[in-house]
Amino acid sequence: MALLMIGGAAVAACSPAESPTPFATEFPIGPTPYPSGTIGHYGLHIDPSLLGKLPRSVDAYVLQEDALDENQAMDNKDLANSFDGYAAASIGQPGDTNWLTLVIGHVKSSVTFADFYPDWVSQYDTGACSQADAVASTGQSTIGGWIVDTATCGGGLDVYSLSLGDGLVLSMFGGGSAQLGTKLIESIYF
Repeated sequence: MALLMIGGAAVAACSPAESPTPFATEFPIGPTPYPSGTIGHYGLHIDPSLLGKLPRSVDAYVLQEDALDENQAMDNKDLANSFDGYAAASIGQPGDTNWLTLVIGHVKSSVTFADFYPDWVSQYDTGACSQADAVASTGQSTIGGWIVDTATCGGGLDVYSLSLGDGLVLSMFGGGSAQLGTKLIESIYF
């Protein structure tokens, strides 16, 4: 089951948004191809409002919606069978000094989360490391109070997945000495 679409790093420009709700961090839902969301061929809802759960920036690096990854995800039947909402974002692109790419999704209520999540983590790790010398190690740690499933690729990339509660899953991978994935997780609050 190929759940992952680890997409390219095309980035849509974003502008500041209004103040976030008290239980979400701020993320600009500015110019986007899907301002109110859109639904793909198999029914996957691209929902940029999910990005409102994340910080707007990490160490002065701005997190921006990744419309290319979202567009590719809309044609993925497995993602549509698992998620009722999905969004993607990135900081920079692979090859930059510091970069991060992420997806956040809301798992369908018809999907048993306890069965889904371990498979998702394994497949995400494999997909993220597929062009970085495969998964070298996996583990679990606590970052900023969150229990995080981690992996390291043979090529040095770091991979993170965590449950944000209420069916929300956040997965990301990146590279560089700034450790943007760790810092993003430390910045999440609810």
